[in-house]
Amino acid sequence: MSNYFILMAAGSGVRMDSELPKQFIDVKGLPIVIHTYNKIKDLENTKFIFVLPFDNFSKWEMLIRQHAGDNVVIVRGGKERNLSVKNGINSIVDNSGYVAIHDGVRPFINKTFIEKLFEEAKGKGNAVPFTRSSNSMRRIDRENNFGVDRSEFVQIQTPQVFRVSELKKCVKDAPDKNFTDESSLFDEFNIKINLVEGLNENIKITTRKDLKFFD
Repeated sequence: MSNYFILMAAGSGVRMDSELPKQFIDVKGLPIVIHTYNKIKDLENTKFIFVLPFDNFSKWEMLIRQHAGDNVVIVRGGKERNLSVKNGINSIVDNSGYVAIHDGVRPFINKTFIEKLFEEAKGKGNAVPFTRSSNSMRRIDRENNFGVDRSEFVQIQTPQVFRVSELKKCVKDAPDKNFTDESSLFDEFNIKINLVEGLNENIKITTRKDLKFFD
């Protein structure tokens, strides 16, 4: 039974203020998404799937092939994240096994952590990493804002690991809206999420100032 790892790299990255989507920005000679792939490519018994932008797909496919070779599956994404995830998960023919969904612009992960997530998912059905905030938090409600107990909130990361069959069913039956992550999708079906302590260094590259973490 294989594991699958889907690298989500279909976004436009508008907050990066770059002509290139941020996942393809060159850092130290490699696109960011390839830095991510290189951290995990040695995972055993794992098949890798890249989901790339709908626009200029052939261009990005060629770039990924240049760095990752022919042993990965490359899928064209949709105009919205939910459609990109759907295309990625539907590229898996088998319904058995487990699949990780990961932001291609979270390059500071490691093989050991991902192996732990797969083991957690095999024991409890899924695995979703989180970190706690050390900052005070406030809730914004229209024109008002007020303090909240930060112990009641966590920050969710990727990769998130699920049974292939269960994620396929949720994606197929999902309401027509764009979920920010797959744990939110599972909430729609009242499926319990198994939270696993994540890595503080597992940040998402969002703006140019985040590139300093490569130094």
